[in-house]
Amino acid sequence: MVRIKVMLVLMLTLPFLMNIQSAHAAPPENELNQYLADIGWTKQDLLDYLSYYEIPLDDFSTVDDLKNVMGTPINSQNFQELLTKYGLSEKEFNDLMGHFGDNLNDYKFIEDLDSAVGFYVNYDEYMAETEQALGEFGITEEEAERLFNYLAEVEEKNKNQLDQIATNDTLWENFLNVNDPSQLTEENLDDMIQILQQTIALYEIKINFKVNGQPVTLKDLLSMEEPPKGTLSGSIYSNSGELLLDFNIPQEFFASLGVVDNGEDLLHLGEISDDYVDHMHEKKYEQGRKNLK
Repeated sequence: MVRIKVMLVLMLTLPFLMNIQSAHAAPPENELNQYLADIGWTKQDLLDYLSYYEIPLDDFSTVDDLKNVMGTPINSQNFQELLTKYGLSEKEFNDLMGHFGDNLNDYKFIEDLDSAVGFYVNYDEYMAETEQALGEFGITEEEAERLFNYLAEVEEKNKNQLDQIATNDTLWENFLNVNDPSQLTEENLDDMIQILQQTIALYEIKINFKVNGQPVTLKDLLSMEEPPKGTLSGSIYSNSGELLLDFNIPQEFFASLGVVDNGEDLLHLGEISDDYVDHMHEKKYEQGRKNLK
């Protein structure tokens, strides 16, 4: 589950950072089984939760230590308190979560949900603006959310990998005032392609372009002096081959290099997912440091 995987990476370093010695002995089996029964999990659920972050169960000598790291299970009371904290009705909460392709069922602990909602509240407008811009390319909210969640997985697996996106975002600005693709020198074109290829590699995605259904390379596309006749389309896939989204490029965007602006919006989507992962890590670290000291 993406949300579970995203939330605990930093826990791998908590014992060291807080000078807690690992006992290398798992909590007593009978106490652990009772705890798991209380939260409605199997032992495999727990191991899966921890294994995403390479945290051995043996690092916890007592169930209380484990509880302090895991958090407080969600119940009707603390859920209502969370809604009150953020001034949300239940419908507004569901709409907010859905805007990021998320839902309550992805969470077991209120602290994790609180961290996520806090992030979503602050980024909801920015996400909406990004999705609106991407919508001009025929990219739906569902597709944008799917890409957002995929990028969160990429960041979780390789923390700080997407930090380079901010640098690429700045480099894009060199091309935003270009009104005619023919103004690009060969060097400009090579620079643009290098930025795009680097971004694609950081995202761990593959992008295919087509003109009237026929494949076309990125360099050939950017080298065209006039918009291609017919339909220019593209698809973005994960490295494993999962289709993340399809898009179309209207001729007016191609002619003015408006595609560059919207390419920047994809960078913004990557920045949001990067910020989300960093936020969740920081909050989980604060929780563990507070409870285990």
